Amino acid sequence: MKLLFVHSHIFKYDKENNFFSSGQFPYKVLKERYLNFFDELIVASRGEKSNANGQLNLSSGSNVTHYILPNLSSVKNRHKKIEKLKLDLETLIKESDVIVARMPSGHAYHAIKICRRLKKPYVVEVVGDVFASLWTHGSIPGKILAPINYIKYRKVIKKSPNIIYVTQNYLQEKYPHKSSANTTNVSNVDISFVPEVILESKIDRINNVDINKEVNIGLIGSYSSKYKGIDTAIKSIKTLNDQGFNCKLVVLGEGNNEWLKDLSKKLRIKEKVIFPGSLPGGERVFRWLDTMDLYIQPSLTEGLPRALIEAMSRGLPCVASSVGGIPELLDQSFIHKPKSDKELGEKIEYLLRNKDIMIEQANKNFTNAKSYTSEVLNARRKEFWKNFINKELTKK
Repeated sequence: MKLLFVHSHIFKYDKENNFFSSGQFPYKVLKERYLNFFDELIVASRGEKSNANGQLNLSSGSNVTHYILPNLSSVKNRHKKIEKLKLDLETLIKESDVIVARMPSGHAYHAIKICRRLKKPYVVEVVGDVFASLWTHGSIPGKILAPINYIKYRKVIKKSPNIIYVTQNYLQEKYPHKSSANTTNVSNVDISFVPEVILESKIDRINNVDINKEVNIGLIGSYSSKYKGIDTAIKSIKTLNDQGFNCKLVVLGEGNNEWLKDLSKKLRIKEKVIFPGSLPGGERVFRWLDTMDLYIQPSLTEGLPRALIEAMSRGLPCVASSVGGIPELLDQSFIHKPKSDKELGEKIEYLLRNKDIMIEQANKNFTNAKSYTSEVLNARRKEFWKNFINKELTKK
């Protein structure tokens, strides 16, 4: 059977037509999530040429084909692009047995509408809140579209018969399902069992933290994205260093970071904010996390942040904002209001001044992350697809 996956993710591709992703969709993940249940996978999304593929994960592989959909981001010729998108999707959907529409996504939204018209079996993956994403985008068009798209997306999700949420409660409350729907909650994180020695190593590192020396604070997020709260993090680092700490913020990601460099320069902490670029997801990110003393996620919107769970799995004490499903992950004492660099800084300071609390949080986070290992999530995913196949396919 053939599965079609539709989303607005931008895959990078080279001149040999190999496709790459920045951590979210390596071939291993595509195989584990979809090819374990279907013979062939078509990935329909946006795409752009790139030469920076050494920093990305290979998404291409056996039984996976990528199809580039029109980019709807720009206003120019948008109507023509939407019409082409609908034609492309209809062709792909007719040729497929099952469709996975990953929301929020304009491409996935149109795919769901076509699936309903053609009576094709489909699954909706709900990974974030479109209202928060658009509202915090920083543009006037974003604020105009936020309530419109929220109503549209909420309506199609409510009618969908099969839904995978990444959160336990948050997205289910924002985008409820009908009582008869086949649903589950499965995070997007991809971590294997982590040995206790990782936690022991982190506790040793915490015991050796000297607040009079440099403290490494990690954050993972797109540089060009306003909603990752990187500017909030930079402001908190400025305050902490003014108070006598020696904190270095290391932000792993990709995209245009000039606005963040300008902010760092304006606050006179340019040398304390580092942008090393991106790393392929998996082991290299885990090794990078092991060099950090703290991890922060000051986002303005999230579903259930994969990077935060990865940091927790390495035994890192964490501070994050109260958005999305983050309160499902962390101790309430280390959750701050979004955009509040003051509160973020205070919580970081409290941890740095209390090693016993840092160790306590390291233990808690490491333990909580065990609920998000591939072994646990794959069992839940397997049960969902078993129910889906029995409900939607065996009757055909």
